[in-house]
Amino acid sequence: MVQSPLERQIQALEKKANTLERIVSVAKTSGGRISDDGKNLYYILRNAGLKKSEIAKILDVTPAALTKYK
Repeated sequence: MVQSPLERQIQALEKKANTLERIVSVAKTSGGRISDDGKNLYYILRNAGLKKSEIAKILDVTPAALTKYK
């Protein structure tokens, strides 16, 4: 079956969403706190130029949860 361009785009977005879910599952503990891996990810993303609010969205936490990390 031939996929339309839209179907290919949807499939690519679903793959990216799955990857992001896996990253977030490693970055947070089961209790919702930032794990050591999450701290490392935070520093990597900050060095890449992302704002604290953008990282908070990615990790599904409030920006206040990241205030102790510089």
